[in-house]
This record gives sequence, structure tokens and C-alpha cells, in this order.
Amino acid sequence: MRGSTDLAGRARARVTFFVFVLVMLISRQGAAQDAAVFPALNTPAEAQHSQHVFIYATSEPKKPRILDRKFFLLAGMATAATVLDVATTSHCMSTYAACQEGNPLLGSHPSQAKLYGVSFSMLAGQLLASAWIRRKMPNRHLWMIPPIVATGGHGLAAALNVRTMHQLSQ
Repeated sequence: MRGSTDLAGRARARVTFFVFVLVMLISRQGAAQDAAVFPALNTPAEAQHSQHVFIYATSEPKKPRILDRKFFLLAGMATAATVLDVATTSHCMSTYAACQEGNPLLGSHPSQAKLYGVSFSMLAGQLLASAWIRRKMPNRHLWMIPPIVATGGHGLAAALNVRTMHQLSQ
């Protein structure tokens, strides 16, 4: 009986020895990699043959992006609503004599050039204000107000233009 336990003990000793050797090899490989990254860990003989890797950390915080997907989505919605408003206003005034513009900046019967010029100038100002607000307060959502207001205002005006054209056609 004693011989069988001796064999089991020797087998365990061999496995332990192989695990120990494996751990030593892995840790030596890791130490060699660390020495390449951290030159202070190198011995003087290794220091002559090692490559230096420098890691720099910037102290400046990363500036958030102003013109990103959200901004372009809201700007696109505001632009589409403005185009729809100007197109329906122009169509209504050219089709029906009783149709008039309600914006006092434009007058009651503005030309198409005046409609596009004033509307897109105001839209550009709103989008610039939105970008300026986002730059000054990047962690707030106040920058969304100008394009949302432009989308709502021009969308409502386009809907009222369509309703007016429907009423005048009857």
C-alpha cells in the first residue's frame, strides 16, 4: 500500500513542479514586457537594448463636439420646415388672390426672393445662436431651443398655409 501512495505523491510533486515552472516562465515574460514599457524596471544591461515607450497624458479636457449628429438632425428639421413654409406661402400667394403673408417683416405680398432671403437669414441666425449656446454650455440642452422653435414655428405656418389654401379652394 505504501508504494501506491508514494507514486501518487511523486505525481503530485511533478505536477506542482511543472505548474511552478510554467508560472515562472509566464511571470518572466510579463516582466520582460513590463521592462520594455517601464524603462525604470530594466537592469543596466537590459537598458541598452530596450525600446522606450512614452505615454503622455494631456491635462486639457477634451472639448465636446458642437456640430454632431444631434445638431445636424435638429438643423435639418428646422430647414425642412422653413422650406415647406416658404413653398406653401409662395404657392398660396401665386394661386389665390386673397392669400396674404402674415409676417410683418415681409409685407402682405412679398416676392419669392424676399420670402427666401428673410426666412433663411433668420434660420441661419437661429442655428448660429444654437451653436454658440452649445459651445458656451456643452453639458446643457439649452442649445436645442432655437432649432426646435424654428421647426415648430415654420411647421405651424406651413400647416396654416395648407389649411388656408384648402379653405380658399372651396
